[in-house]
Amino acid sequence: MSITLHDPETWLETCVRGLKDYAEIGFQGSVLDSNGFPVGEEVYEIIMEFPSTENLLKMLPLSKVVIHFEIDDIDDRILGFGEGHHRLNYDPVLEILKPQEAGEHRINLDVGIWCSSRSGGVTARLRAYQTLKNLFYGALAIDKLRNATTQYIGGQSEGGLEILEFTGGRFFQETINDIQVFRMINCQLVIRCFSRTPVSLTIPTIEEITIVPELIIDDNLQLPMGQVAKDKGVGDDNATKTP
Repeated sequence: MSITLHDPETWLETCVRGLKDYAEIGFQGSVLDSNGFPVGEEVYEIIMEFPSTENLLKMLPLSKVVIHFEIDDIDDRILGFGEGHHRLNYDPVLEILKPQEAGEHRINLDVGIWCSSRSGGVTARLRAYQTLKNLFYGALAIDKLRNATTQYIGGQSEGGLEILEFTGGRFFQETINDIQVFRMINCQLVIRCFSRTPVSLTIPTIEEITIVPELIIDDNLQLPMGQVAKDKGVGDDNATKTP
């Protein structure tokens, strides 16, 4: 299975897809069969939203452990000063600039675990939480996600997803349709990524500057009123005007 790489011009879409791919691969490899092959897809299901009541009733009695990631908030920040152009993208044929702006985005996600006695109960919840910690907590996890989602074009990095924070996690039990559901709530994941606006606005450029040969800056400056000799000292007496 491949991971969706980060694209600054479709930053939110590729962020959500890349995060889901990364989590699915991680949970897939967390469970091995008797021959050592990963079979995590038979145990876990990753969804990128908080399960609605309708969807939750369809998933009951939860034959798989469900891990949800729900976007709670997005903190958008424009990079740069003034006009804030990140790239000018000069077109020598049309003689125009096609500027692009850059932005930083901090995406706050709620993370939860849902399982029942059929999918492993308390033990399955413990294992799922441990896997989440391995995937999103610590320096190794930060490097792993960034490297897995970074796209390179022409040898230049387009950036990837960066973990800023993975905190919380409280175990909670409730009954839904007479089925005991073992949950994890109050867990937060903060991901940072960068964006670049698509090329749209065009700005004409100045292609050449005409220099008038008669206008020169030299020891003797040519003026319509005559010549002003070079100042060789201090005071008004050193500046003379000749017709």
